[in-house]
Amino acid sequence: MPLKSLFLFTLLLITHRVIVAQSKAYHPLAKQFDSVSRYQQWAADIPGYVVAITTRDQVIYERSAGVVSTTTHQPVNRLSDFHMASVSKPFAATAILQLCDQGKLHIDSTLVSYLPYFSMKDPRYKAITLYHILTHSSGIPDVTNYEWDKPQTDDQSAIRYAGSFTGTDLDFTPGMEFRYSNAAYDILAAVIYQVTGLTFEAYVKQHILQPIGMSASSFLLSNMVKTNFTQPHEIDSKLALSPAAIYPYNRIHAPSSTLHSNLNDLVNWARLFLQEGSLSATTILKKATWQKMITPQRLVDDRYQVCLSWFETLIEGRKVYFHSGGDIGYRTFVGFCPTENIAVILMGNNDLFDGATAGFMYFQTLFTGKTPAMPLKPAQLEWRKHILNGGLAKVKKVYARMKAERPIRYDTSGSSVLELASLLFGRDHRRAATDVLLWGASLYPQDGSWYGHLGDIHAVWKQDDKAREYYQKALLLMNGEQRIQTENKLKALITDK
Repeated sequence: MPLKSLFLFTLLLITHRVIVAQSKAYHPLAKQFDSVSRYQQWAADIPGYVVAITTRDQVIYERSAGVVSTTTHQPVNRLSDFHMASVSKPFAATAILQLCDQGKLHIDSTLVSYLPYFSMKDPRYKAITLYHILTHSSGIPDVTNYEWDKPQTDDQSAIRYAGSFTGTDLDFTPGMEFRYSNAAYDILAAVIYQVTGLTFEAYVKQHILQPIGMSASSFLLSNMVKTNFTQPHEIDSKLALSPAAIYPYNRIHAPSSTLHSNLNDLVNWARLFLQEGSLSATTILKKATWQKMITPQRLVDDRYQVCLSWFETLIEGRKVYFHSGGDIGYRTFVGFCPTENIAVILMGNNDLFDGATAGFMYFQTLFTGKTPAMPLKPAQLEWRKHILNGGLAKVKKVYARMKAERPIRYDTSGSSVLELASLLFGRDHRRAATDVLLWGASLYPQDGSWYGHLGDIHAVWKQDDKAREYYQKALLLMNGEQRIQTENKLKALITDK
């Protein structure tokens, strides 16, 4: 997209109030960085968005824009605290590797050699090593319910969690596959407690955060200064973006998820890895251990390799190491490129964007000297603002206006229509969800999946006659595996009756 178009999005409007961005720029590409920042925030309706780009010794760009909450309208700044989600994992890995440097742990030792009480239903669990956990190759299934709504907060929570896998099967033989596992990382808290006598949160605070000047950061929610908190935001029952009802914190998931930090502190974290495991005169990891930590261990897909917690990708031919995070109401990213002496940190307080995709755009700008092509804004994020008040008629007018715009700024494809229907269905707006799917069927008359979706939602609502009617319409337009699946759904309805 041309820069002229990007500059159209210089103001963020939240509940009719203009929030002026605070930017610090020390780089010839500052205008391009601003363009990326404004576009990211606009395209994902992010209430509060902060980003910093740093070298080993200087912040070359920084921007804070928006609010900590759409309720209070307090502006975000470099000291605003964000829930960092999976950006927590490299901290847990650093703690493990630091203890390996001290001879208190060995990365190739088995988990049960440190936690004799750890057991699983599947006897292959005895082969799980710390290396398997750090590289997401342990076979331990991922978390299915974080229980944010009933968090555990006491010092024994990590031990209880590590002992809770007795009825669980492995997903695969340890070491044989890559499969991302938050649960495996969470067990590391009990390992650290076993060898140090300190809780995970206390160990990281004393041996990583405080030594590198991250004094305002903590894995323990009770340590945080509440006045600096951002609030997570979600699309609510009325399709408005508002503070989430549940805050994503549960101490049993500390190593994988519960770091709370701000832009100011995370600049030091990024510099630690640009400076090969040391910050100024403070050594956190030996240089050889730092090198091992960013050495690829296993192929994830055609874009990524996993290292020891960090992931590696190539951007414009340069190796970038990164971790992104996402939980209820938050998206985060930390990435660094040692060969180019550059790191990017960003956080936003909604969950409508991908942290890695956002972070990569700054690296692309840095490496090419140009603003990268921006993804289109998902049109459902605009349509949601009109569907309940103006109805489908209003949405169709907005759709027509979006289609006529040049340059094109919105993704108005069938996937956006389907996402709007999904938002409505998930919040039990039945009439509106049905209307949107019927609109999709009219836009794509040869695609039977729209009637298939209509059948699905009416089956969930126990409106079997309507569900059968829509499935039958779908079958007239379907073939292959899609047709077989719909036929089976129709048969199931008839059988149940």
